[in-house]
Amino acid sequence: MTTIARFPHLTPTQSVGAWVTADYRLAALFQRHGIDFCCGGDKPLSQACAEQGIGLETLLDEARQVTATADGSEQYDRWTLDFLADYIINQFHAANRQTMPQIADYAATVAQVHGAAHPETIAIANLWPRVQGEMGMHMQREELLVFPYIKRLARSQEEGTAPKPLASGSLPELLDTLEAEHDATGDALAEMARLSDGYTPPADACPTFRTLYALLGQFDAATKKHVHLENNILFPKALRLEEALANPA
Repeated sequence: MTTIARFPHLTPTQSVGAWVTADYRLAALFQRHGIDFCCGGDKPLSQACAEQGIGLETLLDEARQVTATADGSEQYDRWTLDFLADYIINQFHAANRQTMPQIADYAATVAQVHGAAHPETIAIANLWPRVQGEMGMHMQREELLVFPYIKRLARSQEEGTAPKPLASGSLPELLDTLEAEHDATGDALAEMARLSDGYTPPADACPTFRTLYALLGQFDAATKKHVHLENNILFPKALRLEEALANPA
């Protein structure tokens, strides 16, 4: 049986992102098996299983257990585009602006104090400024250009009017840029996770060392959800809405 009871509309040929969109609890299951549900969320589930050497029915059995009961989680794909855009800013951008400088301070301190015994901390401290800088520019691009346009699309749909066009570029081009930035951040975080053995502090780690890895783990998890909401829900729906407004039936 290649479906699960609660979501009979989902099939193995549909994307990993579509499965996680149906029930975000599946994100943890996929991550445990090394299946990328955010940047690689457009890949069919059957293909993702094959690439990771996981039996499809084995994974589906686990998915059935995870989704056996309703958990009352948010159905993000049912939210309006403007509400989802605001949610991303309030939930993720605001937290990133608070957390990223803290991680930078902790990473520099840990590398300085523990770098000789744990050279991986030096590599992490060297990687982090790039992640922080790119994420800062990414959030600014979304807040100043992309999200306002998406919200205009939503208002135009409600009002039955034509949206004011973007000042420069096109929505597909801008979203391609944002998704490329997602990929770059995901690659850097994957490298930091590898260096840190999944953000696992060594036995001799001091409280600052442990705090650094805890913050990095939280940032990694939040970023994966952030990217999932954009790549698999917000961006595709915005493109479809723009097309529908430009070519009304």
